Amino acid sequence: MIRKFVFVVILLFSAVLLYSKELGFFETCSVYLPEGWGVLGNEPDKVTFTDPSQKAFLQIKEYPGNTYKTAESIYKAVLSRLKAQGEGDGYTYETRDSWFGNIEFTASGYHYRGFVACINDQETDYVILSFSLDNVFNSFHDYILSAMDSFAPDDEGRLSPGVVSQYYYPVPGPSKSIGYLDIDTKKILFTYDKHELDASQVVVEREARILASYTKSPLRNKAWIRYYRILFRDNYRRLAKPAGILREHLADNFDSRSELEKSVLLLSWIQDYKYYRTGTLSDFLSPVTCLVQEKGDCDSRALLYVILLKHYGIDAILMVSSQYSHSMAGVKVDGKGARFVLDKVPYLVAETTDQVAIGRIDQKMADPAKWLGITFP
Repeated sequence: MIRKFVFVVILLFSAVLLYSKELGFFETCSVYLPEGWGVLGNEPDKVTFTDPSQKAFLQIKEYPGNTYKTAESIYKAVLSRLKAQGEGDGYTYETRDSWFGNIEFTASGYHYRGFVACINDQETDYVILSFSLDNVFNSFHDYILSAMDSFAPDDEGRLSPGVVSQYYYPVPGPSKSIGYLDIDTKKILFTYDKHELDASQVVVEREARILASYTKSPLRNKAWIRYYRILFRDNYRRLAKPAGILREHLADNFDSRSELEKSVLLLSWIQDYKYYRTGTLSDFLSPVTCLVQEKGDCDSRALLYVILLKHYGIDAILMVSSQYSHSMAGVKVDGKGARFVLDKVPYLVAETTDQVAIGRIDQKMADPAKWLGITFP
């Protein structure tokens, strides 16, 4: 069962905000904040971020790895330092002893609520606090969870579900269901955790609510890019095992084939999916669910395609268009056909919802100025 917790933390700051997309700090750490958020304070062992109104915050602090014996003891130290109330639960984040909890406290006459994740590791311990003023907590709930979930302690963490997502449900999930992938008239058996599919969809809907708030904002396109990058990260590791199964069964000697041939084989397989829309705010089926159920609409399939290509070492991008209400992929491979140029790199277009060859695009959707290209790690 997916766990649901809520919590709190706070500090008051005053500084000039410095904005960035994905910000690195502590040598190996990074966050990908909601658009408009920025750096409020930066110290050697602590960095603080805030939203433009300075009513919601994310603070990350590191300690030498021998400072605390357990993640729970870190959490208790946070409660003691802030004279806070809260409760939490232990879990495992990326094999590390971790603790997730909620806290509430008062400082300088203001009441705060938020969340805290504590990570106990051999070399470094981390405290990730995400919080807001109590009177705006409901409005900022999704943002502070998303900001917290974007934290990555290293490059490997940037390709795995975040500290919040892995608290909701472990990755990989322990519960196994039997599924089948339809490949060339064969049904290839594999196992998956249906609760992990639910967990991935929770992230989709949370991020969709955040994205919807930027509809009329000049930051809309940047928010759109962040939305898909967060979903890429949440699904990349979840799709590692299916990517291996497809590598084995899509074609004989798959690894020895050219990148173009691999791209075509995978594209043809995804084009056979059933067209499906969720009808939710996101109208987006998470890529891992898209694969398991072999259904999805344009952006679900296109992002799935990009993630699988990345697992095969093939560079690919997502292409989205509000004018055309459509999504496709672009693949950096040799081949004939239409290309979308992003950062001076020409990508061969790939339509995932129609039975057309790679490099083919409807002339009614062929204006490159009406497409937004999105790169991934």
